[in-house]
Amino acid sequence: MPPELGRMALGWAAFLVLAASVLLLTLTPGTPEFVVTLVTLFLGLFLGLIVVAGVLWTRRRAKREESQ
Repeated sequence: MPPELGRMALGWAAFLVLAASVLLLTLTPGTPEFVVTLVTLFLGLFLGLIVVAGVLWTRRRAKREESQ
């Protein structure tokens, strides 16, 4: 994973999580807006998890290639 792509994706993930978290504090549970914002929060967390997993996988692969 190129470093620029990882930083950009992690920035988007952080933005989604932060924005959705703030909005969830102001919305009424049970409304359609609340559900969409909750889905957005989970998508941001999932994107962040994918980025972190990609970075860890890339680092491990690079270490393995260096040792051989």
